[in-house]
Amino acid sequence: MHKKIIAAAVSVVALSAANVDEFAPLSTPKGITIQSLGKYAGYGMDQESAALSGRGQTAYADARGMTLYSYAKDTSGKPTCVADCAKEWLPALALPNAEPVGKWSLVTRADGSKQWALGGKPLYTYVKDADPGSVGGNNPKRYGRGAQIGERGARLAKIADDVPLPADWKAALHYPAGLEGIPADFAVRDVQDAGGLTLLNDRNWTLYVFTGEAGQEAAACKAPCPWRAMTAPQLAAAKGDFVPVDRTDGIRQWTYKGLGLYTYAGDLAAGDANGRGVHPGWNVAFLARNFMPAGITFQESHRIGRVLANAEGKTLYRRDSYIFQSGSGHGQRRGVLIRAAVGRDIGAEPRCVKECEKWHPFLAPDDAVAQGDWSVYTRADGKKQWAYIGYALWTYDGDTKPGDIMAEDDWHNFISLTARTDSVVDIGTQYNAVAALYWAAMPP
Repeated sequence: MHKKIIAAAVSVVALSAANVDEFAPLSTPKGITIQSLGKYAGYGMDQESAALSGRGQTAYADARGMTLYSYAKDTSGKPTCVADCAKEWLPALALPNAEPVGKWSLVTRADGSKQWALGGKPLYTYVKDADPGSVGGNNPKRYGRGAQIGERGARLAKIADDVPLPADWKAALHYPAGLEGIPADFAVRDVQDAGGLTLLNDRNWTLYVFTGEAGQEAAACKAPCPWRAMTAPQLAAAKGDFVPVDRTDGIRQWTYKGLGLYTYAGDLAAGDANGRGVHPGWNVAFLARNFMPAGITFQESHRIGRVLANAEGKTLYRRDSYIFQSGSGHGQRRGVLIRAAVGRDIGAEPRCVKECEKWHPFLAPDDAVAQGDWSVYTRADGKKQWAYIGYALWTYDGDTKPGDIMAEDDWHNFISLTARTDSVVDIGTQYNAVAALYWAAMPP
């Protein structure tokens, strides 16, 4: 239901803070994760530059990272894949005390168990999927392990074509998101600096809404106001939650769920979300927010932009791998591709050779469960450690204030894996060059 539009020189309408969750629900409930599919899982570490590949295609998955699927014959909202069908397509069962979130609901199976449904479609996993990032039994590992020598290498080996999904089955994609019901003036993207599926204008700039108390928007936008109304064409018509309104200052503005849409002057490039956190009343125009554990903050670093941090503002780091053929832009904003498969291979053992006492695992509560981009590793001492997009997270004693990244691209603990004989480390893909581990700040 649309909220009443209030024409004003600056704003349209505002939500109370208590209704922000209603405006932008979480992308996933507890026990449901988001996984990069196929080559985007990161086994082929040097196939594309980080600047171009990004996260690519992502799907919803269970807590183990196994891709979720919907069945075309489930037309009534109830699961019909039973008996022999259910031997290959296993119901995505919910955790005890699970609760619906956004488009996620629970359906009851004949045996009384609760199964997740997305948009009314019951979800399943496929027994032929062996690893996170698999689709229809096609394992993402085939993109690595020597299957393809990089662009700087001597040759390219052909990767076998995908085996098509069985008829009537479809992967439950998180991104690219479906654009049904969205006018042509808009796009949807998983904006990492924002932290969710985000509305963009037709130039791919992040959009924002005012979600503070009604009547306070003008006070939150003092001249020179950095929030610029997204104009709508004069002949634009309402479509679903998107409604153009005529303001008292003569601007025709797009609204979403009754909220005026704006760009932010501080965003300097497509994909920026620098308006996030600038003012408590202004928020990213999410379709759905990605889960963040309690105590996670976003901090601005002096060199590489936004980074994840703990409640005290201390930067969170990952242990990552390096190969000379990767073509990555170390030291640049998002210059290194986040490769979930590599993070999982490295796991929660930092493999330090010195100064390891300065690094501390970012621990998770004992009852923590995987959700969204976040997973949980159980350490050798039995404690749980948070991982983000596959990478275990750490803090560094050398950082003393929020935004510090003193260990960014830290090669003091550089480990040449090919030179070590005391252990074998699987970093996703073997190449004819030196592979190594180093420390890097974790972007959102």
